[in-house]
Amino acid sequence: MDLSSQNNAWLSHSTIDHKDFVPLDTLTRMINEPNIKATLDATGGYSVRFPWFRTPSDLPKRIATQAKKIFAALILMDKVAAIHGLLEEGLEDKHLPLSRHREHEGLLSAHDGRIFPFVGWKPMSVTDFLGHKQWLFLAPVLNTADQFIKLDKEAPLPFIDSEVKGHGAAGIVHWAKIDKHHQLGFETETVDLVVAVKEFHRKDDFNQENTILQKIKDLQHPHIIRHLISIDKGDRAYIIFPWADGGNLQSFWEGSEQETSRESALWSMRQMKGLAEALHLLHERFQCRHGDLKPDNILCIREGGETVLKIADFGVSKIHHAQTINRKVATTSAFLTPSYQGPEVEFERVDRKDQRPRSRKYDIWSLGCVFLEFAIWLLHGPKTVESFASARQGRTSPNGGTSTPLYEVTDKAGKVAKVHQLVSWTIGILQENPRCKGETAPAALLELIKDQMLRTEVDQRPLASEVCKKLEEIVRCAEENESYLFHPCDGVSIPSLDFDKFQLRRSSTDTG
Repeated sequence: MDLSSQNNAWLSHSTIDHKDFVPLDTLTRMINEPNIKATLDATGGYSVRFPWFRTPSDLPKRIATQAKKIFAALILMDKVAAIHGLLEEGLEDKHLPLSRHREHEGLLSAHDGRIFPFVGWKPMSVTDFLGHKQWLFLAPVLNTADQFIKLDKEAPLPFIDSEVKGHGAAGIVHWAKIDKHHQLGFETETVDLVVAVKEFHRKDDFNQENTILQKIKDLQHPHIIRHLISIDKGDRAYIIFPWADGGNLQSFWEGSEQETSRESALWSMRQMKGLAEALHLLHERFQCRHGDLKPDNILCIREGGETVLKIADFGVSKIHHAQTINRKVATTSAFLTPSYQGPEVEFERVDRKDQRPRSRKYDIWSLGCVFLEFAIWLLHGPKTVESFASARQGRTSPNGGTSTPLYEVTDKAGKVAKVHQLVSWTIGILQENPRCKGETAPAALLELIKDQMLRTEVDQRPLASEVCKKLEEIVRCAEENESYLFHPCDGVSIPSLDFDKFQLRRSSTDTG
């Protein structure tokens, strides 16, 4: 088959970086010896002399084994006859990409330093080959074993379908599907080769998150999202993860219609235990503080017929190689979420002589906030979680936004804060829920949240290992005794979490 009239059917479109590319399977299928010979016959490629071939019949085999990409590029440029001169100079696919070298003399250089003359080529043709045609055949094969690769900004990314799914302070999140012939390892890590591609607005944000991911790259925990690969393309950068088909924990809560059941209670306790175990591993093995734990950064992935929660988004994480008390460099994390930030954030710049960085126990407060919302969802459903968030909107965020923290600063100069009245009131109503009476899993969880995790004094919060130990005990008791999951309350009235009542009560207190 003469390929010179078929080239429009070769191209796929890289939907994330908007570049065309020729998939490897297409190249292999189209550029074979019979098709090469037919194309040479049709375009006059045999009309040249072959001083380095014994016979012209050697040419198709040489092209098929050493210069498929170069030959295909020449087809697209209607310059098939140039193949023999380039091969005579020793140019092969392994030398791509070529770049400019004394361009006015028609000299191009390979990545290994070799120089190749493009004799008789017009400058416009040289520019076309360098800037476009060669790159059509240089989409990389992404390998999960590589973890981090650098690409030329002209290299197309091999994604054959994508859709923007979210915008954040650090960048854009794409749903994307990778071409099956341009990947290694993705089959076992994804469903149908679908991935999440995080595209960064700023290189500094990419570098910070990628640094953390490279340090914990050997970490494989069922409740931490698997990092597949990071890509640096010069002016753009990307980090790729498996696609969370269940969204994040926030969207999971909002989209659920569950009623409190033993199944949902046991699943919830197991997932909270798993998240605490993952955090303990980050803290103890890697000295890594996540720094921004919240429902939006906990992803829901279906595995073995069950939804599994996984910690994600290490964009503001820090790894420290000394205990907090011995470190003197202040924390500088940005993009914090006020609803889940610890009160120590308020005091970091009060005393310029005391610029200690944030403790890993910062994460314990954030996880306690998440667990409180988890308990609200479990006992009262998704609408009440939304109402809890709405009840906080009326207060002014210290960062100027509508998302507000679960503490109140009572003395900034003295670095004193207390758990917000709304939180204390909410936990009190939850503890009065008949399902929580006696020795039950929800009662034990609420006690853990109230008495240990949501402590405004950093030193009084437990280590992640201690949270794990308590949750392991809760799960063990629940698995051994079904009635421990919650107290039966048939025919018993369940107090509602009416946040309007709290607001009225607080208003009357304030005016009184």
